[in-house]
Amino acid sequence: MEKTDRDYYTLDDMFVSKAAKRARSGEEEEIQRRKAIQEHQQLAARMEKCPYCFDSSALSKHLIIAIGTKRALRMKLLLWNYLIFLALPVASTNLSRMFRNALVKMFEAKDLDCVFLETNMSMKKRYHMVYECIPLPKEVGDMAPIYFKKAIMESDEEWSMNKKLIDLSSKDIRKSVPKGFPYFSVDFGLQGGFAHVIEDQHNFPHYFGK
Repeated sequence: MEKTDRDYYTLDDMFVSKAAKRARSGEEEEIQRRKAIQEHQQLAARMEKCPYCFDSSALSKHLIIAIGTKRALRMKLLLWNYLIFLALPVASTNLSRMFRNALVKMFEAKDLDCVFLETNMSMKKRYHMVYECIPLPKEVGDMAPIYFKKAIMESDEEWSMNKKLIDLSSKDIRKSVPKGFPYFSVDFGLQGGFAHVIEDQHNFPHYFGK
């Protein structure tokens, strides 16, 4: 029997109370089911137009130059230079490192440095990690850490809640930025780099790294 402040609590009252609770529970389950269906439909619609999904009509398949188990290496022309994209639905450290090592060696053979960029914003709308590799002339690559450090320190809000510049020379980005926070990160070749927790996504330009 349930506790009640009423003086008279009959067996019928108990059954009515139980039935009302079951009805409310059923309504909540139906609401959750409809919400899950709606979210799945919205996700499917976004994936259909996603330029990084294998099954998407928006993917430029002729630019894919390597495919891993859950990710691809894609090339994109950018004026005189080019970018390489790693589309990662779920971050895989080993495969990412393998692609990164191969790219660094390839550009070293051409006497080029490279920087790796990641801008993780609008996390509720995007379901891929996009890791960009940009080759640079050696003299520009040597100066890149100085330029990026200065630009990050001058970016975003003047009074930031988080540390403006995070040093990634001795730790991974996943262990450096609080989970669920938007961020920008840059790595220099096979060395570490810097990360920055984005305070205001509306004011932080998505093209900041480029």
